[in-house]
Amino acid sequence: MPGIYYTAVLTTVLAIGIFGPLIHKLKMPANERLLWLAAALVLPLQPLVFYGVRMPLDHWLAAQLGPHSALLPWLRSLYAPLTEEPAKLLPLLIPVIRRDIRADNFVRYALAIGLGFAIGEMWFVAGRVAHNPKLAALPFYQFSGYVTERLMTCVFHSAFLSVALWRLRRRFALGFAGAAAAHWLGNFPISLMAWNVGKLGKTFWSVAVQCWLMFYFFAAAALLAYFVFGRPSLRPLFYGRRHCPECHADYDPPLLAVNFWSQRYERCPHCRRWHWTWPATPDQRRG
Repeated sequence: MPGIYYTAVLTTVLAIGIFGPLIHKLKMPANERLLWLAAALVLPLQPLVFYGVRMPLDHWLAAQLGPHSALLPWLRSLYAPLTEEPAKLLPLLIPVIRRDIRADNFVRYALAIGLGFAIGEMWFVAGRVAHNPKLAALPFYQFSGYVTERLMTCVFHSAFLSVALWRLRRRFALGFAGAAAAHWLGNFPISLMAWNVGKLGKTFWSVAVQCWLMFYFFAAAALLAYFVFGRPSLRPLFYGRRHCPECHADYDPPLLAVNFWSQRYERCPHCRRWHWTWPATPDQRRG
């Protein structure tokens, strides 16, 4: 058996081991059975849309425009976002799943469906590698780049889908357009490398694409974190939770204040009064 398949098994186990417990433990109310059913339904969809939609579409467009058309490469860059993003939404055709996705749990569904879709894609990629004679003979430990790339893809697919599910109940067309645009933007540097834009060479574009993917990975993770935890604030990190000396309420430090070491002259958001405050002690925070 080609070594890439052993690597695919390892990558699948890692993906499930990393993202499975995270999805399970997220404090977002959802029907657990429906959640994992949605993830299972999308497992075969990436290869299905590739062979059932992308390949026939590409053959038709090449026949209509000609294989050397300048427009054809640009249209091909749209294949992935315009076929994979709708495929990830197919579980929503099941009414009970669609009803269970709400504003307080959509990111949990996005993570589960993104994981399922990414696992299906990693086996699709492994199959294509195994049919390449130059790569099929390589041992499994030489595919470390495959492991990293496929684990990153779990985050990418979840982040793209989260944009669409975020707008599921309102302006869904706009949410889907945002998901497709984010997907296209993530892939576009790979197209630039394939076209060798600027005649900069394979080495330059390989480095540029890797840098872009790392940046995009952190951006996708930050988007998911935003949907899970809300907008981050650095003020509690620097000033800690504040304790009001009058109404005795604790609160995050407001932006408008006069700072003097650990003391701040600020307005309490609860009693609306201005006073000097200190960081809340552990006993006060427990109280």
